[in-house]
Amino acid sequence: MKSIHRIKLDIFKVSYRICRPYQEKIDDFYEDGKIRFQWDMIKQAHLLGNDTTLPAVCTSCPLNIYCQAEGCQGEILGMNIFLRVLSRIKPDASLFQYSLLYDVLDIEATRRLYQDITETEGFLEKLKWPIAQVFYGSMPVSYDRGDGTYRFIFYEWEGEEEETYPQGSEGYFWGRSQEGIAVKDNFGNRMPYIFSKIYKEGFGVYGLSLDGMLHAFVPVMGHFPSWDDIDPRRNSELVATEAPASMVFKDTIDTLKIFAQEAMKHNTGLVFECVG
Repeated sequence: MKSIHRIKLDIFKVSYRICRPYQEKIDDFYEDGKIRFQWDMIKQAHLLGNDTTLPAVCTSCPLNIYCQAEGCQGEILGMNIFLRVLSRIKPDASLFQYSLLYDVLDIEATRRLYQDITETEGFLEKLKWPIAQVFYGSMPVSYDRGDGTYRFIFYEWEGEEEETYPQGSEGYFWGRSQEGIAVKDNFGNRMPYIFSKIYKEGFGVYGLSLDGMLHAFVPVMGHFPSWDDIDPRRNSELVATEAPASMVFKDTIDTLKIFAQEAMKHNTGLVFECVG
């Protein structure tokens, strides 16, 4: 399964951060005697939805990457998968020195990380990675990410030899294996075929196995396999294909590079934390 990692600028080494006065002012004490700083109170008030101090402070902060409350931190989905790819092409990468459960990288370690990721980009352009991609009318389906950019809908192989089934609905679970698309029903029964594609046609769903045989799915608990979150009713296809690893892991690469660049700009480091 995809991991979720939080990446943060190590803001406590930056003296001119705007949130500093709030983080250093004692507001109260917890029941166990630990100090409760004013910043903790502000974050709690924002979380409860009745205070705008947090976004007001963060908006004008030079460390705010995402232009939002606590925009000095973000999340990376599937960091564990990216590390499996990285181990194939750069096994000496500095990231492998850390558990990434909770690690603080100083400025020098951050520079090494940036150099590693920059060097890796060229290799990723040449490396093909297995994905299952959604098509409609022979065209790849994309969606608006809300920032003026678009992204194709695809599901990457998680890089494990054992089949995984991270996607699913009430009837079926499926995942991209190294060979194709593996499917099992909601009761845990694996379909005895690996599929090159699965497609919806009319009221039915069908799969083309690697040996060229066509198989019809039967509804389980009233549901067929599902893969098109944009419009599950249309006759779309899920196709086992490949794409440059640089495209598949673009979000991860971009996030790592941007945070490393900002950290170096402010002469600080990075914090990694596994949150799921």
